[in-house]
Amino acid sequence: MSAHITIAPGASRYSASMVQFIAQLQAVVDQVDTLKNVGDQIALGGDWDALAAKLGTTAAEAEAVYNLLGSVRTELNSPLIAQFLARLG
Repeated sequence: MSAHITIAPGASRYSASMVQFIAQLQAVVDQVDTLKNVGDQIALGGDWDALAAKLGTTAAEAEAVYNLLGSVRTELNSPLIAQFLARLG
């Protein structure tokens, strides 16, 4: 693992934007984890009707949302994003 890289947010508008992006990416990674964990509890045992009630959708749509969210979570927890956040976050 390479060393942590500290970006000085006051160095330029670009560095400030980069620091903001890193923080936003970390927040999204955290948020998708939270949403997926809550969805797991709501839809426990494949209770798509319960999840649908929370989402305001049909049961079939709720299942699709759940599965799509799981796929997004997988992508956001990829080794590349984890390394990016570990080195720059």
